Amino acid sequence: MVKNRGTVPPEFPELDKMDKGYSLLIKGLPGTGKSSLALELVVHLPNSFFISTRISSESIMRDFPWILKEIHQNRIHPFFVDATRSKTQTPNTNSLSLNFETMPEFVQQLFSLGADLQNKVIVIDSWNALTVNLSESQISHWASSIVQHLRAENSKIIFVIEGMQATSLDWIVDGITVLSKKTITSSHGIARRIRELSFQKMRGREIQNEIYLVTLAKGRLKTFHPFKYRFPAIILKSEAMGDPDENHVSSGSVEFDDLLGAGFEKGSWNLFEVTTAVGDALDLIFIPLITNHLNNRRPVITIFREGLSFDSNQPYLDVFTGSKNWVEQTVNIERYIPKNTENRFELPENLDELLDILETSRKTLRKKIGEPFLINLGLDALENKYGIPALNELIAITVSKARLEGDIIVGWLKENQEFRGGTTAATSHWKIDLIDRALVLEGIIPATEFFVIESILSKGYIDFTLTPVL
Repeated sequence: MVKNRGTVPPEFPELDKMDKGYSLLIKGLPGTGKSSLALELVVHLPNSFFISTRISSESIMRDFPWILKEIHQNRIHPFFVDATRSKTQTPNTNSLSLNFETMPEFVQQLFSLGADLQNKVIVIDSWNALTVNLSESQISHWASSIVQHLRAENSKIIFVIEGMQATSLDWIVDGITVLSKKTITSSHGIARRIRELSFQKMRGREIQNEIYLVTLAKGRLKTFHPFKYRFPAIILKSEAMGDPDENHVSSGSVEFDDLLGAGFEKGSWNLFEVTTAVGDALDLIFIPLITNHLNNRRPVITIFREGLSFDSNQPYLDVFTGSKNWVEQTVNIERYIPKNTENRFELPENLDELLDILETSRKTLRKKIGEPFLINLGLDALENKYGIPALNELIAITVSKARLEGDIIVGWLKENQEFRGGTTAATSHWKIDLIDRALVLEGIIPATEFFVIESILSKGYIDFTLTPVL
């Protein structure tokens, strides 16, 4: 499912393109991704050195197997510098060793690294291991000396330290970024851990976002930029996706099909709960689901959510399905329309009339097109029109029929709705929200971790990826 490549926020300077010295501090508790971030920042640079004071280069490459593919091929010097002072160091073409007993000896060898290079970049991971026996005044002295020396020769230095407390380095360096972990408990009582990257300062750089959601999926650190709802610049017909197997119907997304187990189960009741902040971003899931069903020549019945209409969706359906044949495959019901037509109806005044429209439409479309149906229920519009008791009755009748006939029911629920009937009976229940302005999906039934939803614009139609927040 995940084809993760590391990404870092734009607040980080492009170190190899800067014509002046720069110093950066990366801090955080153990296991938050500090080494991963440092590697993502420098591994691709031909003039960088990664000094490890805690573990050998062999261990780093074993923990981060992607590194060898990313190390710049035109390097003059090895990338890894082993400063562990281990007596069991293994020779490696990608690394060299520093042998020192005191801090002055280490600093002298540090300054000699890449003496023939311009604009070099050095990482020390971790600074704590080097300075454990030094006083705070000594630590401040050596940190200041290193920063000033490298700044004078227009080189860059990245310090990695374990811990969140303020140190003398905080005042010396140009930039500070913090990696952290925390637990979020959803409104459904499910606790999930997330990772975050935040900026305390970044001298000479505009901080566009002070905090980013982070994942270490597939062993790569990736940060997620704030979600922006966009359509492809050039809109093309969607590719019809077949069903994963005979008992399921595709969602229109390979990655969501995988997360569902094998797509939507035939005869299932599926609920999507949407927070107020998400807004139109829900179309990332809604549109592929409808267009794929239509492109597979299957019938769709939609009761539109509040604020949406057939007219607002028609231009996209025209293009994504490649023709207007879909008009014969759909029945669309909404709060207000100019007049009822063969495939458009205004939401009637009472539930019995609505049930009659649904039953008649299903019989007509089933005879003309076949099955399985996709039935979308805008639960906010239904609740506002008929109230909770009637909505509960509608869900019970509609879901019961779907389970007998193998149709797919999808309900779209806003977080501030009173309606909660049927949520425990759902085959699957998902919530879509924003965390640190990234669009995320979480499974309530089945319970899952958070997945970040990112749109794919290059295909010309609506598609998305799902990356677990690990």
